[in-house]
Amino acid sequence: MKQFRQWLGAAALACAFQAAAADNIRAVDSIVAVVDNQVITRQDLQHQINQLKRSSKGASEQDIRQQALLNLVNQSLLVQAGARAGMQVTEAEIDAEVARLAAAQKMPVEAFYQRLAREGAKRSQLRRTVADNLMVEKMRQSVTMEKGRVSDAEVAAAIERARQQGVKLPEGQPSYQYQVQHILLKNDTPSTRKLIQQLQAQARGGQSFEQLARQYSQDGSAVQGGNLGWIREGETVAPFEAAVKALKPGQISQPVKSQFGWHIIRLVDVQSADSPEARVFNGMRQALSQERAAQAMEETLRQLHQQALIQIRQ
Repeated sequence: MKQFRQWLGAAALACAFQAAAADNIRAVDSIVAVVDNQVITRQDLQHQINQLKRSSKGASEQDIRQQALLNLVNQSLLVQAGARAGMQVTEAEIDAEVARLAAAQKMPVEAFYQRLAREGAKRSQLRRTVADNLMVEKMRQSVTMEKGRVSDAEVAAAIERARQQGVKLPEGQPSYQYQVQHILLKNDTPSTRKLIQQLQAQARGGQSFEQLARQYSQDGSAVQGGNLGWIREGETVAPFEAAVKALKPGQISQPVKSQFGWHIIRLVDVQSADSPEARVFNGMRQALSQERAAQAMEETLRQLHQQALIQIRQ
């Protein structure tokens, strides 16, 4: 899985450095930074530097080190934020990602572990890194789902502006689109599981899905009756998308568990997006969604930096 790239720029790292009062910090050789409840070790930093050197040709040693430290600080902030939000990474998820990484190298998993061990990376260290990357990805997906959605009106307006300005319009790939409503209950507790079952029964029993969503859903879409608008394949997390694809228009799903909590999903409509107009519309939606999601991640990291105690130890 790709490492998180820089979102905040050098200014954010400067703020982090300012947060560390050098005269109040006793230098510890094995620790280069403390981020709230986590530490970043020199070994962590060196691994990140080595990775960046492979893809940052021409950059100075100082720039690479600064970028590496910023990446690790951002990752730590996001991992801790995900844990506070109740997100979890299971051993099965770690196993699957390690297997994917090994397959990409055309190696059995054990041979992959052994090769990394020869390079100085312990099995436990690899699994921790994979777990952190998975948690960061879950945070990214969470922010994207919550703040990256774009309305049809916004897409249409952006297409019109692009045409007036003579800008080339993006063209999406052929795909299916699903108009979806959902009810989200965050966390995974006995009371949550009981309530989601009750809501699913009420919705299937004929009670207004919109009314239930407004009353109970803990997602930002609650005020719209749980309406998520049109979503394309690949825009939501795997359990959610699988449940959507299993439905016919008008049907309501069984409770579905994702990293965000428990969902009940109602499929309103489905349509193919194979026409030239639909491809342009989807391409613009995707471009706007990516831009909005990137801005939302920037803002999330800014807030996390402002709220965190970050100490840089030289």
